Amino acid sequence: MKPYEIFRHLSSPEVDALVLAACEDDEIPDKIAGSVLTLQRVPLHRFERLQEDVRKGYVRKTLRDKRAEDLALFVLSAGLTRTKGEMIEAFLSALELPHEGPSLTADGPVPEPPGDRLAKAVADLAAAHGARDVAVFLHAFVEQPDVSWPALRALLTADPSLALDDRSAA
Repeated sequence: MKPYEIFRHLSSPEVDALVLAACEDDEIPDKIAGSVLTLQRVPLHRFERLQEDVRKGYVRKTLRDKRAEDLALFVLSAGLTRTKGEMIEAFLSALELPHEGPSLTADGPVPEPPGDRLAKAVADLAAAHGARDVAVFLHAFVEQPDVSWPALRALLTADPSLALDDRSAA
């Protein structure tokens, strides 16, 4: 599931929470604003005068746009790292992947762990943190440029508890 598709499955409050957490990174607010202005063709002077809920709507619309795929992955990664750091760190540790806190430290492609270890790490993570949070994280993780893990993609497809149900209407 592509990053913009993940955002399409999240409720407005879920998107808002991820964006707010991601915006703790000084680079992200400018990237989001630039993308909103460009992709939604909203002039800056008009955007500045819009009510907050309307601006948030434009941000959600932009992150759900296929043309904003890179931005969506960047925001997902930053937001999840800040809000679900403990969960991410547990996953990386269980798989013995090189990391510093919730951030991978591997240079280049991340080798796929053995299938049985991966399945156990995913099951343990879901049991400890809830299927919804784990599903959002794993769908985003598998889209990272250095992660090419067919076994994880197969797990996400086969396990109904890891399906990302659509809450966008909420």
